[in-house]
Amino acid sequence: MRMRFVLLLLIGIMLVAGCQASSKPLDQARKPDQAVEPTDSGYPAEVRNWLSNMKPYLVAGVIERGGKTYLLVSGGEQRTAGYEVKISDVTESDDQLTVYVDMTNPGGPAAQVLSYPNAVYVMDRSIDDDKKVVFVKAADQERIPQIVGHQPTVPFMEGSRTIKIMEMELDDGEIEVEGIALVDDGTVHYRLTNASGNVMSSGRTSTEAQAPDWGCFELDDVEFPADATHLELYRIDPRDQSPQDVVRVPL
Repeated sequence: MRMRFVLLLLIGIMLVAGCQASSKPLDQARKPDQAVEPTDSGYPAEVRNWLSNMKPYLVAGVIERGGKTYLLVSGGEQRTAGYEVKISDVTESDDQLTVYVDMTNPGGPAAQVLSYPNAVYVMDRSIDDDKKVVFVKAADQERIPQIVGHQPTVPFMEGSRTIKIMEMELDDGEIEVEGIALVDDGTVHYRLTNASGNVMSSGRTSTEAQAPDWGCFELDDVEFPADATHLELYRIDPRDQSPQDVVRVPL
């Protein structure tokens, strides 16, 4: 009877030890399987859309709505929790508004989830149109990429890694498109194809900024043949002139 009691006691100790061992921090090499959405409480829909659209990227932007100016920073997709983005200071001179951003990494082991840190700073006034807004990391004054031109305040219609369509209209055989792109040469190419994939017409348009900034672009009243079935937007790889990051939209 005594031997049986000792054996049961030993088994209990082993089970407790096993439970304690399983509580160690997650292996950071494992792929995250959860997503933490950006905060959106109390902001206009345009601000919430911007944060959702740009959450995978390190980028900043400015939105003016209702007499207020929203300074926005997305910290990009991170593979663990514990990352923080904070706008610590805003200074203003005659020709420039400088936004200082603190970006904090987790100090040790952190929960293995995809996180999208961001920050929003609200000014109770508009900014002069001729005043430049610059976002920098407070720690080293390194400039943070920005969206130049029209901000993505509506959900993207279609997109690839570097080209996003915000709006598209078809009217009387013409196409109008507005979007943003992250391209080194500031050029977005387009082509119209038929059901067989043959190119019916093609062209290019310029963005308002080059990488590392995102620049707004527009296709304005582009005519398309009656048998065209798709519009394709893409950038050109300078090494082999091949189309990259193609966005294909049915007409």
